[in-house]
Amino acid sequence: MQNTVRLATREDATELALLRWESRSDAERGLEDQARFLGRFHDWYQRTHGSPGWCTAVAQTHAGVCGCMYLQVVPTVPVPGMEARAWGYITHAFVRDRQRRAGLGTAMLALLVAQGRLAGLTELHVWPSHDAISLYVRAGFMSPEAQRAFDPDEEPSYVLPLTGGGM
Repeated sequence: MQNTVRLATREDATELALLRWESRSDAERGLEDQARFLGRFHDWYQRTHGSPGWCTAVAQTHAGVCGCMYLQVVPTVPVPGMEARAWGYITHAFVRDRQRRAGLGTAMLALLVAQGRLAGLTELHVWPSHDAISLYVRAGFMSPEAQRAFDPDEEPSYVLPLTGGGM
């Protein structure tokens, strides 16, 4: 079987939980027993999979699921004249080391961008690691600074981290 990218199914829950565990630091994994985490993830995934609020792309090889990327739909406050409006948040993009640099991240991102368009989302946001910035820039994502330069009337986005400081 060649590498493929597809939308996740409920049957992918265990492999997705293992990928999430694997992607975290030793310090984070040391905070919780793996079996407890896998159970919590499985419960979360069963609640969110198939809901209008989440979509998951997976990369798969002959050995099983080796990568994942999530799209969370974020509805906005109602606007006059618009029945509904929402934007998307791309989160937890991960591909196992031995399958990286094979285009799987690009393919998963393309699948989620297509899903966002089908859902009528107004825009997609991502907070990438430094190593992943080029993936998103190649797909057309712009930094807040570039976006403001492109459209100076656009209202800038600011973030207040709620852990470790701020108000």
